[in-house]
Amino acid sequence: MRKRNFLTQINPLLKIIVCITILFVALLLHDIKAISVLVITLLTLVLVSVRINLKIFAYVAIALLIFMAISTWLRDFHISVISSLRLFAILLPTPLLASTTSPSDLVRAIQAARLPNFIVLSLMLIWRFLPVIQQEAQRIIEANWLRGINVVRQPRQWFSGLLMPLIFRIVAYADDVTVGLETRGYDPQAPRSNSQPLRWQLKDTIFAVSAAAIVIVVGYLEWVA
Repeated sequence: MRKRNFLTQINPLLKIIVCITILFVALLLHDIKAISVLVITLLTLVLVSVRINLKIFAYVAIALLIFMAISTWLRDFHISVISSLRLFAILLPTPLLASTTSPSDLVRAIQAARLPNFIVLSLMLIWRFLPVIQQEAQRIIEANWLRGINVVRQPRQWFSGLLMPLIFRIVAYADDVTVGLETRGYDPQAPRSNSQPLRWQLKDTIFAVSAAAIVIVVGYLEWVA
C-alpha cells in the first residue's frame, strides 16, 4: 500500500506542472549555489517521501561518480559539478512524482488536462503494465537460471535470452488487452465520468506557494545575487 504523506495528498495535476517547471528551470541554471539549493530541496523530499532500495541508490551513486569523472576529464571539475547537479535536478522529480502519485490519480490528472482520450488510454495502459513487464522480465531471468544461464552477467545472451521472450510476452499482453476492450464495447470517443474529480485544497495552495518560493529563491541566486 502506498505510504500516505503530504505529497500523496497533493493535486496530481499540480505535481506534474511543478515537475515540468523544475525540469525547465534546471536546464537554465549555471550557478552552483542556485542549482545546489534546488537539488538539496528535491533530495530532501525524495529521502523523506520515497522508500529507496539501497542497491539502486548505490548504482545511482556509482553512475554519478563515473559521469563526474568523465566530465572532468573532458572539460573541467567546475563544469562537471554543475553538469552532475543539473542531471540530479532533472532526474529527482521523476521518482518523487511516481512514488507519491497512484495510477488512478495520474489518470484523473491527465483527464483533467483535457488530453485526447486515446492518449489518456495509452498512458494509463503503459503505467499499468510497467510493473507487469518488470515481473515478466524477472520470470524470464529466473527461467534462464534454471537452464544454467545468468543473463544479467552475460550481455551476449540479452537479445535471445531476455529481449525476445519479453517482446513476445508484451505482444501477447497487448492482444489480451485489445480483446478485453473490444468484448467490453469500449469506445474511446464516448464521454467519461469520474467518481472522484480533482478538487483544489488548502494543501495544494501550501504546496504551490512553497514550490513558487523555492523557484524564486533559485532564480534570485542565479540571475540577481
